[in-house]
Amino acid sequence: MERKKGRPSTKQQIDHEHILKIAIKFFAQKGYDGTQMKAIADEAGCAKSLMNYHFKNKNNLWQQAIIHLCGKLLTRFAELQSHFKDLEGLPALKAYTRQLIYFSAEYPEFNKLISNEMGVKSERSDWIIDNILQPIHLRFEQENKEKGGSNPLFQYPLANLASIMIGAVNIFFSHAYQIEKMYGINPFDKKEIEKHADIVIDLFTAKFEQSNSIK
Repeated sequence: MERKKGRPSTKQQIDHEHILKIAIKFFAQKGYDGTQMKAIADEAGCAKSLMNYHFKNKNNLWQQAIIHLCGKLLTRFAELQSHFKDLEGLPALKAYTRQLIYFSAEYPEFNKLISNEMGVKSERSDWIIDNILQPIHLRFEQENKEKGGSNPLFQYPLANLASIMIGAVNIFFSHAYQIEKMYGINPFDKKEIEKHADIVIDLFTAKFEQSNSIK
């Protein structure tokens, strides 16, 4: 018997992780306006009506995609904090910076999803700031306060610090084609990732290492 049209059965299952992975790729490459739910459904091999049932609409899917990646980043930092709870000052700064670079190499789409929306004021840019960026910044500020302000970078204005850090960490991977074409290296090669991490950490900590050696 042919099933009547309408809302898909709740028994019908989809692989949410698989859908989000595809959605992340589409939103990062094509932007929000250039991404179609049907294209995501086609690549995922599921009916668009079923995907609409589980994710409601494109805006909700876009939000879930960003939350999914943000969750992976926060999980990584939580694990680092758990393993190295006594780490403070320069060692903590180096450890967090290295993990942020590893994350950016593994998920370069995260920065693309964010930067796609940050150029102008919109409902989406406000949602990212209120629900993703601001909570992350407040979390690091609170952690720094709990450790007695031991992170040396926090002596600089956060607006400048965040902009410099985001650029240093992400551009190497989000501009992978440019890097490979101009300089002949693959940013996602394991050796290049490690080299980039070493260089960024050296640049960010050189001043403080020198100050400590003088003292």
